[in-house]
Amino acid sequence: MTNDIRGLKGRIVTFELQPDAPGAPSVTGRVLGMIEAADGLVVTVEPTGAPGKRLTVHYQHIVSATPA
Repeated sequence: MTNDIRGLKGRIVTFELQPDAPGAPSVTGRVLGMIEAADGLVVTVEPTGAPGKRLTVHYQHIVSATPA
């Protein structure tokens, strides 16, 4: 799944998230980038309707990712 997520950089995506994830139950926005952390991939998203705001989500919290 991490390779699929890497391919979404720059795109607007809807992420369905685990209940305990920041932004749960879902977040839609532009994928700004990714960081390879010691515990896995971290995705940075600019939520739609909140220009300049950043939300980071660990890939383990992502249930699905659908390009919008």
